[in-house]
Amino acid sequence: MNLKMGITNKIFRLLLLLSAVLVNNNLVLGQDFINSDGKEELIVGANAHYGWVIVHHASFRNLITGHTRAFEVNIGKQTIHKNSWNEYYRYPTVGISYYFADIGNPAQLGYVDALYSWINFPLVRSKAQTFSFRLGTGLGYITKKFDRVENYKNEVIGSHINGVMHFNFMNAFNLTRQLAFYTNIGITHLSNGAYKTPNLGINICTGSAGFSYRFGKDTLHFPKHRERLPFINKKWHYNLLIAGGAKEVVPPDGQKFFVYTVSALALRKMGYKSSLGLGLDYFHDASLQALHLGDSNNIGKPFTTGRVGIYAAHELQINKVNIVMNIGYYLLDDYKANGAIYNRLGFKYYFLQNLCANVTLKTHWAKADFLELGIGYKIK
Repeated sequence: MNLKMGITNKIFRLLLLLSAVLVNNNLVLGQDFINSDGKEELIVGANAHYGWVIVHHASFRNLITGHTRAFEVNIGKQTIHKNSWNEYYRYPTVGISYYFADIGNPAQLGYVDALYSWINFPLVRSKAQTFSFRLGTGLGYITKKFDRVENYKNEVIGSHINGVMHFNFMNAFNLTRQLAFYTNIGITHLSNGAYKTPNLGINICTGSAGFSYRFGKDTLHFPKHRERLPFINKKWHYNLLIAGGAKEVVPPDGQKFFVYTVSALALRKMGYKSSLGLGLDYFHDASLQALHLGDSNNIGKPFTTGRVGIYAAHELQINKVNIVMNIGYYLLDDYKANGAIYNRLGFKYYFLQNLCANVTLKTHWAKADFLELGIGYKIK
């Protein structure tokens, strides 16, 4: 696996999780506002974080020696276009953030520099305040990674570059028509998607507070929803997907193994945002043979690197992006150590009407299996 492909794999992780999209049913109370001249307004802000790294594995117990302190700078804009997705999600804000954190052990874990894009969905909005859910994804650089000689006690992160997933709940109080004070509580997750071991992932839980300033008119007024929403085509649609990736298994700094997925999915739109469906997967994972042979009890036993699974699918549509959340069950699997259940989280981007780029992370519960990079075709 050459360096170029490795970097490409990591770059695609920045988009992952536009995932954990928890806003399938946004609730908006009160009056909606936006500026009357129809321009999307620039919003800038900064906030300070304080919290801790969640100790979800024994390897963390002696690594975390202090609390997490972080700083964040945000640049965003307020969507106001009268198109379907803006209306369905009550005119969210979108933007990009720079995030810097001391994660509690500079000597062995170092510091985090991250850049991620986000979308902020209003849940409750009034003239005085806005309560919202923010979801972000991007790239992070961790200054200290595992090293056999110089940093062997760091058994949690094996790469400098990692994907970032960030989500929080925010409450913004309008101090003036343009200045707001806001508080957040949320989680920032860093992981390389099993491309490099070790890869336990780092989960940072923090509370934060800061200020934002909106450039533009003094008065906001959001357009009301249309009385007649567009017709929903609830016919079944069919999707074909081919995706591939690479992964590393223990021991660290070992061989990279090629993996690929072939998937077929029947999907039915349930409303203006969500679709539900049922699919069938075939996985080829060359690393399973090495893991199988690594156990002396398996010598001489028949084994195949192919897996077949059936899965339930949920997709949430935001403009040209579909957020993918699947849960599956292996029908055929010779390697039993991962259990029978698998999950998939990520997105599809429709750059043509029926053709999409796919970036999803396949996992076994909270443990990353591999990153699926591929292309899909929708049959109407």
